Amino acid sequence: MGKYIGLAVSLVPVLAIAADSDRLLDSASNTTLYGSIEQGIKVGDLNKDDKTRAEYLSDHVRLGIRGEEALNNGLQAFFNFHFSHEEKDGSSGLNGVREAHVGLKGSFGKLTLGRQKTSWKTTVGKAVFDELTPGIERMSKMIRYDLDNIAGSGFHISLDGVLDGSHEVIANGKTRAFNAYDAAAGYQGRNFYVGVGYQRTSVDAIETKLGGKTNELIGASVSYTPYENKDREQSLTLALDYHHHASFGEYFAASADYAFGRQKVRAGWEMLDYDKQKDLSLYHLGYRYYFSPRTYSELKGFYRKHGSDDGYVTKLMLHHDF
Repeated sequence: MGKYIGLAVSLVPVLAIAADSDRLLDSASNTTLYGSIEQGIKVGDLNKDDKTRAEYLSDHVRLGIRGEEALNNGLQAFFNFHFSHEEKDGSSGLNGVREAHVGLKGSFGKLTLGRQKTSWKTTVGKAVFDELTPGIERMSKMIRYDLDNIAGSGFHISLDGVLDGSHEVIANGKTRAFNAYDAAAGYQGRNFYVGVGYQRTSVDAIETKLGGKTNELIGASVSYTPYENKDREQSLTLALDYHHHASFGEYFAASADYAFGRQKVRAGWEMLDYDKQKDLSLYHLGYRYYFSPRTYSELKGFYRKHGSDDGYVTKLMLHHDF
């Protein structure tokens, strides 16, 4: 089934582009240099010896170049390169933060080729804190198609496939073509969002946070903003997430974000409920103060409970985007 979904991802938008544009014209283009840097301190006792330790954090340095060019008939070409000064082993294929892709967008939707975020990552995960939730966030050799705000309805769909016959991205993949794919859909209303997603690999390649790997995830995400006052720069957003991890069990998450002026408070909880392992729960709390739209300081942490074991991590960070 995966190879047929992947084939549809690669062919349908290509045919749509051909119908949308029969010639290219020189036109305006722009390129933007962007990035971010974050430094700070971490204190916690989630170490091998369970002793409290303090560490300096300097692993967040990002640099990117993105651009787009207007073609004819409303068609646009775009690209994005995004790098980190330090990548984990194996990040050339799965996860990591590096991106390198090029694409076309127009009335047909958007077609993106190269290393990029998965449809799963961009659709499911409004309440997650990136501590327990699995799922492959980025992959190389990807062909992705998006159609946003279909006919002005607020609905969107997203499909992607990893064309990896040599098994460089998905090690020991079973097929000689597409070895991973995602399918997702969502709806964005005035103050309400709901999204569903599915991720599949031809072999067990999706790492879980309690050890082991799976080849299939299915999940849903909901967020709701019951209060928003733009004049006072105040808002409250609530979110829920649910995932099923094949052969393991369930993931749950809930969060509340309250913004007021230059300040933002976020609280939440997430849990892994696996069939053959003890429940693992994390309780999160964070406070952020914006010195400007691009610079903020943040104090955040979580308390971790896994059976009879517990521990905590606290971080104090200074972040700047450019």
